[in-house]
Amino acid sequence: MEWSDYQLVLAVAREKSLRGAARNLGVNHATVSRRLQQLNKEPSGPFLQKSSTGYWPTKAGQTIVEAAEKMEQISDEAGRKQRAAGRNLSGPLSISIPALVLQHLLINDVSAFGQQHPEIDLTVDSTDRFVDLDRAEADIVLRAADSPPEHWVGRRLFPYSLSVYAHKDYLANTATHDLQWIAPPGEQQRWQSWLEQSPYPDAAISMTITTIAGRFAALKHGLGMGRAACFMADKDPDLVRLPGAPVIEVETFWLLCHPDFARTARAKAALAYFAEAMTSYRSLLQGNGQHDLNT
Repeated sequence: MEWSDYQLVLAVAREKSLRGAARNLGVNHATVSRRLQQLNKEPSGPFLQKSSTGYWPTKAGQTIVEAAEKMEQISDEAGRKQRAAGRNLSGPLSISIPALVLQHLLINDVSAFGQQHPEIDLTVDSTDRFVDLDRAEADIVLRAADSPPEHWVGRRLFPYSLSVYAHKDYLANTATHDLQWIAPPGEQQRWQSWLEQSPYPDAAISMTITTIAGRFAALKHGLGMGRAACFMADKDPDLVRLPGAPVIEVETFWLLCHPDFARTARAKAALAYFAEAMTSYRSLLQGNGQHDLNT
């Protein structure tokens, strides 16, 4: 078996589906299906069997999965050390920033960092999942988290805050008894706590929207009242914080990298730069005031 075969078995075992494995491997579903059929016909196979809950490794397959995990760790370590080999302010640098933080706060800072360091080949990953630095999915990650992996190094920044908002025209033109909420899904107990602390605890829920971006767009369109991050809503001229609404701290931001990469000049420059950038927005992030994004 080749390394790619081990990768395929590992991906299917992790994702429990061919489509998930295909997405993970960056190939199409048909390719994964065909290769898995071929591998399962090997003399030592089958390696994966399908059940009502997805694909699961057989006894032989579990041996392949364990070997693949070890090989993956070696490959990831080699990749990290290769990327960390350069000691100058040049070479590749990948930083993972949440999409809404990039959009509403750091987009100009990212551009300025690239202009200051033209020899750095900067890639920004704006997915919202917490990327795995151990697997070299990025060099640096900025995320809000309660307890990131302890062996990653970097900086603990500060919490960000949420409050409740509405479009200024919605509040001005809607009678109190007609006010309605835009709510997140699946947070009944937590949302009830927010309602009880809000100025309008008895208002009905008009709609439930699954994403933060979707709920923010609904607020912008004047469709109701809702919870939002202060760094998004306080600087928006169309939105106002509900009178008497509490400002509640939530998760803490961390700026982290893997120890293998931490000693490089690129990592040191990026960690210092983005820590300073985030600190400049601290008042806005914590709901304590406006920040002039043009300064």
